[in-house]
Amino acid sequence: MTGMERRRFGKSGLSVSVLTLGTMRLLHGWDAPHDHLPDDSLQSTHAIVTTALAGGINLIETARGYGKSERLLGRVLPHIGRPRESYLLMTKAPPAPTAREMRLWIDDSLTRLGVSRLDLFALHGLNLESHYQGLRVKGGALSGLRQAQAEGLVGAIGFSSHGSLPIVLKIIATGYFDFVNLHYYRFRRTNHPAVALANALDMGVFIISPNDKGGRLYEPPEKLRQLTAPLAPAQFNERWLLAQSGVHTLSIGLSDPKQLALHLEGLRPAPLWGATEQAIDGRLEAIASRSVLQDCGQDCSACLPCPKEIHIPEIFRMDHLVHCFDMDLFARYRYGMMRPGDHWVPGARLESCDRCGECLPRCPRGLPIPGLLQEARQRMDP
Repeated sequence: MTGMERRRFGKSGLSVSVLTLGTMRLLHGWDAPHDHLPDDSLQSTHAIVTTALAGGINLIETARGYGKSERLLGRVLPHIGRPRESYLLMTKAPPAPTAREMRLWIDDSLTRLGVSRLDLFALHGLNLESHYQGLRVKGGALSGLRQAQAEGLVGAIGFSSHGSLPIVLKIIATGYFDFVNLHYYRFRRTNHPAVALANALDMGVFIISPNDKGGRLYEPPEKLRQLTAPLAPAQFNERWLLAQSGVHTLSIGLSDPKQLALHLEGLRPAPLWGATEQAIDGRLEAIASRSVLQDCGQDCSACLPCPKEIHIPEIFRMDHLVHCFDMDLFARYRYGMMRPGDHWVPGARLESCDRCGECLPRCPRGLPIPGLLQEARQRMDP
């Protein structure tokens, strides 16, 4: 077994490995029907779980909404040759309308996973002001979760969010939760204040999908490979994150057990931040500083709201990555997921921009926003 650093996961008191096994990308994990578990899926899941645990990972993360993931784990975990107390198990579920329904969802997860207790449970996707307000409702989802905790069915309670920084900060500041699952990466640092506030409140900080949502770094462009050499882009991103003591664990979503080697190699040598990493960071920053869009989507969203629901800061953040690092594949991938009114990846298509100009007087840098949006459209939606 490979030794892997473990960190105290905030006030939960749990000791978690710096890498977590995420199970969103298991073989055939999204194929319908979700109660059909093919042999090759079971075999692949078994190989991934056993390889991850042998590599030193001690936290497995899933969710009610991850297709067959809970069911696959429930079939595999009794056959991995390890006692249940030797690893930690986290699942997530969206906030149910009532405490009773939340409790039913918790029971569903326990049944599918084949366990009597979950070490960590997160409310999944608290992205909106209404989700924040719902936490205060008597007899709501949080009440059901607290009751399950009191009965010993659930250990630490947390939440995940894809929402805006103000929403994330408000939810963290309630003090209701033991940990938070966040988007925070070298190429998306918007949530740094959320990490800082969570640390101040002694919450565990779990980084969601650092290599997919963090830039699709498992298939990086050649320019980015050269800039982060001798590290792979994914390794640099992970070292950048884990060099921060306030980050406790990163989710590594594996679809093949062989993929773990890249991440294990990326943890060596110690310390995680030294001359090599500083030089890489300097090269990235030197290129980024030449772009007029450098701060857009990171530190500034003054242009919002857009009457057409275009998420201007996020469009500019992605276009900045295209300009600087040739991250076209990532930009088109994320842009393709945007939907108006969606609270997971919000944003209307760029063709809806009618150059109304409402954003122009709000921009502190006086950028020609409508024209820049049309240029971005040519790259993201050719």
